[in-house]
Amino acid sequence: MSEHVRFQLKTVDDLKAELDRLGLSLPISDDFSVFGQTVDVSGRTLPNRFLVQPMEGVDSTDDGSPRDLTYRRYRRFAEGGAGLLWFEAVAVVNEGRSNPRQLYLHEGNLDDYKKLADETHDAGQKACGHSPMLIVQLTHSGRFSKPTGAPKPVIAQHNPELDSAVGIDENYAPVTDDELDRLQDDFVKTAKLLYQAGFDGVDMKAVHGYLIAELLGCHTREGKYGGSFENRTRFVREVIAKMRQELPESFIITSRFTAHEPSPWPYGWGINEANEFCLDEPLRVVKELGLPTLNFSIGYPRFQPYMNRPHDNPLVGAPKPPEHPLEGVVRFQNVAKAFHDMSGGSSPVMTAALSWLRHLMPYVAAGMIKEGWTDMIGIGRLGFAYPGLVRDLLEKGSMDPSKCCTTCSMCSQIMKDVVGFNGCVVRDREIYVPQYKAGRDAAKAKGLA
Repeated sequence: MSEHVRFQLKTVDDLKAELDRLGLSLPISDDFSVFGQTVDVSGRTLPNRFLVQPMEGVDSTDDGSPRDLTYRRYRRFAEGGAGLLWFEAVAVVNEGRSNPRQLYLHEGNLDDYKKLADETHDAGQKACGHSPMLIVQLTHSGRFSKPTGAPKPVIAQHNPELDSAVGIDENYAPVTDDELDRLQDDFVKTAKLLYQAGFDGVDMKAVHGYLIAELLGCHTREGKYGGSFENRTRFVREVIAKMRQELPESFIITSRFTAHEPSPWPYGWGINEANEFCLDEPLRVVKELGLPTLNFSIGYPRFQPYMNRPHDNPLVGAPKPPEHPLEGVVRFQNVAKAFHDMSGGSSPVMTAALSWLRHLMPYVAAGMIKEGWTDMIGIGRLGFAYPGLVRDLLEKGSMDPSKCCTTCSMCSQIMKDVVGFNGCVVRDREIYVPQYKAGRDAAKAKGLA
């Protein structure tokens, strides 16, 4: 690993020189016309190569309904021009919420989600002449569940590293097979509600150490959800199969799938017995599932945020990242290439982790599309900061550096502090500076900052 540095690249030549200095490589192209190419997703043609990746706003009402800021966020994304909006995590049960303001859909607030889908579709149509595809993440937060703000973990197995990090002792009981069987039905029920609400598809969220992702690494668990590859992947396979049986074929059923849960063997996923990063099982399960999209992530953002969101500034009190941010960018894009090579074009691959590149992102994005590393470019934190970037790229052929994400981690800090609503503190100051300050003040009052 090379020493961490802050972003100071001005031109694409600077980027090439830094990659050469580090002995790294990425495809680079200045042919931005590829961004306007159409993409087929499950029989529907999207107008461009961009999607907004899921970023939580932690701004629901107490009962899990979207509030004004939620509607505003998705209207802005839709007006920004991306062909696909991948909505943030929506809990399938109240006890599976990661915080008291995580979205949670149930029969009592279905009309609010219908309004969210309708307004988002309409905003894209009016501003850009197309209605974006809307896919929603479905989640259970597992060991990170805090439905009332206090930890109420649901664990799939004991994991010494993660148990220690979140304060779980050895006597804490893992979720039972019967409870997981019932939870399958909750995922299916919520998918049906989203179909009724007018969304275009759902994502079984299987990333970042949440319950479904943790099940994938349950080598030590007994019963039908642990041990063998077939058992560890049982939950996601069976839920997807049930959804496909009970929902129309036009409704997209997919998963944002983890390529790497970096706990030491035998607790992780995408890792071999020598504790080396290994894609054999992730590639195998994604191929067997026959997913209509290949959207993925890696790492535990709580503990290794540099793996899926290379950044300049860490969270308050967190250590400086142990590597140069370009190493994280390159690692992530190499995983995209591996999925693309495996897919052979059967399902569009969607990448992420490009925000650190700021205004130089399009050169790498265009290169990756042109050289067959990925099919679609995902924007996450960059979308918080610069919701109109897709239209700027398609209409002007460039991005405005003064609107880019600075990878300052303040949006992540808001989530960690669990007080304010989440957005870009730097580029959307009027709304989110007070939210950030509220969280920091609360943390200081508790002696946590």
